[in-house]
Amino acid sequence: MFTIDYSKAQEFASIKDGTYEVSIDKAAQDATKGGADFLNIQFRIRKEFQQDFQNNIIFHRIFAKKEDGKYPAGAIMTLAKAAGIPDGTQYKDLDDYLGQLLGKCLKVTVKNEKSEYQGKTYENLNVKRMEKSDIVPLADPTLAVTEDSLPF
Repeated sequence: MFTIDYSKAQEFASIKDGTYEVSIDKAAQDATKGGADFLNIQFRIRKEFQQDFQNNIIFHRIFAKKEDGKYPAGAIMTLAKAAGIPDGTQYKDLDDYLGQLLGKCLKVTVKNEKSEYQGKTYENLNVKRMEKSDIVPLADPTLAVTEDSLPF
C-alpha cells in the first residue's frame, strides 16, 4: 500500500534554449486531429554523458505541404544529413527511411517560442538547427566481444 503525497511530486523542467546531443527515439508518419499529415520525429536528449535535461524528449514535426501533400525535401535531407545517413543512400519508401533514422545520433539547437492559433497563445519548443553529432555513440554494453566472435 502507498499514499499519494503531492509534496513529493516533481515538476518537469522546460527544456531551455540551447544545443543538445540527441538520438532519434521515434520517426513515423502521423496526422493532426484536423487531418494535416506530418512526420513525427522525437529526439531524446542523450544521457550517456553530462548535459542538461538528460533523457527528456524534444518533439519535432515536419508537415506535408498543403499544395501537393508532399513533405519538403529540404527538411527530409537536412535530417538525413544530420543523422549521418550517407549521401546517395536509397530507400524503397518513406517508411523505410523513417525506420533507418531510429537510434541515430545528432545535435539539435532548440528555442522556446510563442505562437498564436485561434486566439490562444502557446509555448513551443522549436528545433531551429540540426547537425551531425560531435560525439561518437557508445557501443551497446550488452554486446560482448569474445575470441570466438572475432573473424580472425
